[in-house]
Amino acid sequence: MNILRIILKEFTLNIRNFKANFMMVLFPIVLIMILGAAFSGTFDNAVKLDDVTVLYTEERNESGPILTEAFKSFREGISEELGIIFVKADDVNSGRTAIKDNKYSAYIYVSDNTREIKMYKNERAEFETSLIESALNSFSNTYGAMSAIAANNPAAMAMPEMAAEGDYVAVKSLNEKREPGSLDYYAVTMMTMILMYASLTGFWSIRSDIEQKTGGRILCAPVRKHEMLIGNVVGSICVTIVQGTAVILFSKFILKAYWGEDLITVAFLLLTYSVMSISLGASLAFLFRNGNAASGALNTIIPIFVFLGGGYVPLDVMGGTVGKLSDISPVKWVNTALFGIIYDGDYSRVMTSVLVNVGTAAAFIAIAALFAKRGNRLYA
Repeated sequence: MNILRIILKEFTLNIRNFKANFMMVLFPIVLIMILGAAFSGTFDNAVKLDDVTVLYTEERNESGPILTEAFKSFREGISEELGIIFVKADDVNSGRTAIKDNKYSAYIYVSDNTREIKMYKNERAEFETSLIESALNSFSNTYGAMSAIAANNPAAMAMPEMAAEGDYVAVKSLNEKREPGSLDYYAVTMMTMILMYASLTGFWSIRSDIEQKTGGRILCAPVRKHEMLIGNVVGSICVTIVQGTAVILFSKFILKAYWGEDLITVAFLLLTYSVMSISLGASLAFLFRNGNAASGALNTIIPIFVFLGGGYVPLDVMGGTVGKLSDISPVKWVNTALFGIIYDGDYSRVMTSVLVNVGTAAAFIAIAALFAKRGNRLYA
């Protein structure tokens, strides 16, 4: 009963602090919007071809411009899909010369008379020409199939599915999955960052009882030290849950960040992470005699942990040394587990993250309990 009363006391005191709660909710939301907008290009996985220009020459047969008309539809389709610019050349020689001079990515010759398509590639634009060649092969195969159908069964050409236009280029992934955009990425990482800062809530929950002399007065009542410690920690966790829930709901429904389909596991993982964070603050409240020194230490450690955990920059761009060093950060373990759940449906890292969170929290609580047993002098 004593524990419940202390939890309610701690929760009420913290939730009434409108300014602190407002900042704990507003700060990550602002960072999500700023960083999400600033790094939107970095997380854009779409294929973009800038300033790709292709020369072409058409040898039309006005009595039956079947191939050149089909090629015209092809040009319009691929220009719309990939943004490739087609420029008409007067003759074959000028087209070949332009390719030799590296002025264009490729040159295409199309003839109604000989029913042939020739492509000349600029070897310096290997990626662009490979993509154009793939699209052209798709077009020629489609044209050949349609010509064969028209020659053997003309009535089939009137069928709706035969008249439908298709994409000439389709980019597929062998392991197709959803990838996080910048807004999605920073919604997760800023959430774990602000929960790490919640250690300050746990810290000041203990420290305020010490500095304001309320702890000693509470212990004069039939309240044990472990009851007071548990009440302070759990009350701080409850406040953090309210703050975190507000951030998740805002980012999900207002900013449209993706949090996956399994919100229960995500919430459970964040809960264990919050327990670890609050426990860290509570232990430092007993370890440091000077509250400002402890607060400064937390404000120094947290950004380092967040950076090593991929909070500001994705871990895969940090390099080998930093990547190995990131193992010391609990933020790294929770972030990798969250992204695995949300985007891959991978639960293999969840247990590791939970064990890190719970084990670290147990160590911090043990430290806090050990120092709390030294007597009432901490609360005097």
